[in-house]
Amino acid sequence: MRKRRILGMTVVLGVIGSLLASTAALAQESDSPSGTAEAVVFDVGVDSDITSLNPFNLCCGPDYEVMNLMYDLAIGFDNSTLEAAPAIVESWEHSEDYMDWTMNVREGATFSDGTPLTAEDVAFTFAFITDNAMPFYKDYFPFSPTYEVVSPTQLIWHAQEPTFAPEIPAYAPVLPKHIWEEFNSAEDPKKAAKEFANENPIGSGPFTLTEYADGQRIHLTARDDYWGGPPAGITDVIFHVYDNQETMVNDLKGGQLDFVDGLNATLFNSLQGQPNIATHVGDGGCWGNIAWNFGGQGDQATNDPVIQELDFRQAMAYSIDRQEIVDKVYQGTSTLGYSILMPGVNGSWYSDIPPELQFNYDPEQAKAMLDSAGITDTNGDGNREFDGQELNLEILSISDVAGSVDTGKLLQSYMADVGVGSFITTVNTNKAYSLWGDGTFDVYVWDWCPDPDPDFMLSVFTTDQCLGWSDGCYTNPEFDELYQLQQTQLDRAERKATIDQMQLMIAEEVPTMVLNYWSDLQAYRTDTLEGYVLSPDRPEGLLLMGYVNDTYMNLVPVGEGSAAATSTGLPAWVWIAVAAGVVLIVVAVVMSRRKSDAEEA
Repeated sequence: MRKRRILGMTVVLGVIGSLLASTAALAQESDSPSGTAEAVVFDVGVDSDITSLNPFNLCCGPDYEVMNLMYDLAIGFDNSTLEAAPAIVESWEHSEDYMDWTMNVREGATFSDGTPLTAEDVAFTFAFITDNAMPFYKDYFPFSPTYEVVSPTQLIWHAQEPTFAPEIPAYAPVLPKHIWEEFNSAEDPKKAAKEFANENPIGSGPFTLTEYADGQRIHLTARDDYWGGPPAGITDVIFHVYDNQETMVNDLKGGQLDFVDGLNATLFNSLQGQPNIATHVGDGGCWGNIAWNFGGQGDQATNDPVIQELDFRQAMAYSIDRQEIVDKVYQGTSTLGYSILMPGVNGSWYSDIPPELQFNYDPEQAKAMLDSAGITDTNGDGNREFDGQELNLEILSISDVAGSVDTGKLLQSYMADVGVGSFITTVNTNKAYSLWGDGTFDVYVWDWCPDPDPDFMLSVFTTDQCLGWSDGCYTNPEFDELYQLQQTQLDRAERKATIDQMQLMIAEEVPTMVLNYWSDLQAYRTDTLEGYVLSPDRPEGLLLMGYVNDTYMNLVPVGEGSAAATSTGLPAWVWIAVAAGVVLIVVAVVMSRRKSDAEEA
């Protein structure tokens, strides 16, 4: 997923709007999936608004969380292994030569407007992305495939080369053909589709959009007719958007929120031992980075030409104290990082970066490299020049990305220590998204949260992803060739060897500098809802913002029980409290013969 997991955005009406929304939602009455008379609302606090309701314009963590609740993937993720698992496509098989993949689409799935979902919709989605090279999804469909609809429940993916692509799988929502096919007749289908506001999203997922208040909240309501069954206990999810994490945490303490995500370390630590609140450290599957802008986005791009110099980028890597960033900014909740692929939850593709390509903190080495490259201070004012121009690089930091602002300040000081001038521009996520696309920055401080399969993260550094996912339009023909090669390698060991080479290449070329692998700090109330499910199903998994919707489908009000066994990696005292609660429930059953209405999604 972004893929970029951005944590923040500006609230227009602030916490007052959030409180009013929560109160109104809780007062609603409806026929809930669990059969209760009143709505059961799951109130989630986030410090980032969505970028768009259009699947072709998604950027960041909340975007994908909302998309996953309104849309289905064709092939999903197994919550234990994060490998391909049945979803809308419930089974598939490949030909002996891996060039034809037959996919069987489940019967009975419908879109939220009641239209049946068939193989036509799956084939349309794949073909629209392929034919129009839709930037955020195109690399999931390599080698110019075509898609043959055999019947309403079957299609065949025909590839031009042997491929394992269907089993990556594609992190792209199945779109309703009857809504999106009109864009095929536009003069520029890609442009027309991206400009579509999609204010009333029609998807096949378990929830539908009830209200979107820009900068305030995203309100989703559960579908009773979802093919996988309705949620066990909640009727609504409201994502409340905050511009201040302290306010968000106070609302969790006060009971206005059930769950908060993406906390900074200070606030997370402040919640330890708070009554009726549990904390969870999840492997965020993300890494923080600084990334250089090489230009190529258009005439408006403002990248400094010194960035093209490899010696400069490597010298800047030597100038940065990663350990200080981990200690001061993340307060020990992240670890040092060097490779664009990660160890941890899905670390089988990770390769250790050798010490000589780690560029560990050595400001004297940085100065020597700059001197050797002719990037020197000729007038004695303390700032170096390149091609006769004094360096004054723009550092883009993002106010609602955890750690970005503080890291940006440290980056400016590190650069100053070796004689490189800079200034900081701080903007929110949506503005950063625009500046990123325009190329109007020199270096930014952001992060990446890649897919389980390495293909997506590797694709970010290909030439074709300029104006797509590319950080700053880095280009390297040798890397492009290796990327295409690994897409053809059906033997895992051979593919791993190629991917190892690619990791080393990025480490040496430094188009981006991996700073750290960070944890996602989450907290929730223990007295409102229960049944959280880790994704993946490991102690370090995420409770929300993962690859499956199991938490949303499994939550029930505390005391009503949850059929699915969950693992939260919580402290022992929480498990003791849960056990005590189970005893009380059993006693209540014996005394009053009350029947638990727990269901498993």
